[in-house]
Amino acid sequence: MAILENNRKPVLILAEDDYANAQFVKIVFSRENVCVLHAVNGRDAVDLFVNNPDVKLILMDVKMPLMDGYTATREIRKFNREVPIVAITAFTLDNDRNRALEAGCNEYFTKPVSIEQLRTIKNSYIRN
Repeated sequence: MAILENNRKPVLILAEDDYANAQFVKIVFSRENVCVLHAVNGRDAVDLFVNNPDVKLILMDVKMPLMDGYTATREIRKFNREVPIVAITAFTLDNDRNRALEAGCNEYFTKPVSIEQLRTIKNSYIRN
């Protein structure tokens, strides 16, 4: 479990079980001077946030093993209502969007997410 100390870069958690998607997001945010902590499932995302409460943003895939993103979001919202959580998913139905927002996500984006969309998300929630 990664715990950061004295990191000057803003930190976000990426909860994403797909390796290629995770690498893409990491590359984009490394160019944006943001440190990315990667969780491969919802349980890891919750644990990372508990151990790194200064995280500025969580990008949450909704379909992951062990614990899905909806459940992980609800777990995080039990003890933190402030951290922005953005759902990023391949699910595109209105019902899926509503389910993510009802779980506590601030926004909902469908995959594939572009570099421009990631930058917009970052600029909306993280100020370097």
